[in-house]
Amino acid sequence: MSSKPQQLILHLVLPLVVLGAALPAYAKEDLSNWELPPIMAPKDNPQSEAKAALGKQLIFDIRLSKNDSMSCANCHLFAAGGAGPTPRAFGHGGELGRWAPSWDNAGYYTSLFWDGRAASLEEQTGALPGHMGPITAPGEMGTTMDEVVAKLNAVPAYKKQFNSVFGSDATPETVAKAIAAYERTLVSRKAPFQSYVSGNSKAISASAKRGFELFRGKALCITCHVPPTLTDNLFHNIGTPQAGPLKEDLGRYEVTKDVADKGKFKTPILYNSASFAYFMHDGAFSRMSQVIEHYNKGGNPQDKNQDPLIMPLKLNDKEKADLAAFMETLTDKSLNQISEPNLP
Repeated sequence: MSSKPQQLILHLVLPLVVLGAALPAYAKEDLSNWELPPIMAPKDNPQSEAKAALGKQLIFDIRLSKNDSMSCANCHLFAAGGAGPTPRAFGHGGELGRWAPSWDNAGYYTSLFWDGRAASLEEQTGALPGHMGPITAPGEMGTTMDEVVAKLNAVPAYKKQFNSVFGSDATPETVAKAIAAYERTLVSRKAPFQSYVSGNSKAISASAKRGFELFRGKALCITCHVPPTLTDNLFHNIGTPQAGPLKEDLGRYEVTKDVADKGKFKTPILYNSASFAYFMHDGAFSRMSQVIEHYNKGGNPQDKNQDPLIMPLKLNDKEKADLAAFMETLTDKSLNQISEPNLP
């Protein structure tokens, strides 16, 4: 073969070889839009380690309740993904109507409670004037903020901490701010899926990778559980069966009084959900497989208010298993292992 044809072949083939070698890098999907972003604190409650440490003490302290009977952490169990260990929460009113949702990653929510009636983590505590929440709700922790701040300010170590962090003794506002600051630290950054979307292709199994494809494809999960936080921060009726002491729970309707909102509840963030003891707003399910099957069958078509986005998925057993494997990769085990601090 003459030198010219050889040069022509090299001229044509060599770029293809080089391109072929580069294809895997170019073909690698950019998943950075799934990376959890920083949590933004409100301007009037900037983050600090000391403030968060104080908040952590407060959420474990039974003195924030009537008769020193329970703490926030009694209903939000870290080992259970930061969520309720019973189907419905229990308080001074006995069994309540709803399951205690996880506080892991709650800093990403634009509204709090299953019905969205609180606009911030600070409001959600129930410590702020005019905002009913767990601390002051008669059926829950059942106390008053006058009692709470009196107890805290009577403890020299707490008095010193509040003055160091806020420049004053404890007040309802500073109690709310400290608790909210700690909750904003509970982010599932060490979940295997976060490592995967950051570029570590070996961080999750082949089954979980197939589950991820189902999550954003055939299983339609991404319709409401959108990246990066896995919530659309909206409300939907997904046909959840009614469970617990309530005959009916109208959900978001009780806040808006809009008939279209009957039976709608906030889209929960899915991180650490594989550790939950129960699922749904009323704790109707106790296994992830039940949740997947509920969606697979199309929820409850008999519910006239069910969101039209809910439809039969036709997942086979292998696909259900892969989807469950993906859900496991959303678990940051470090959040499940948080223990009670020393209390003053």
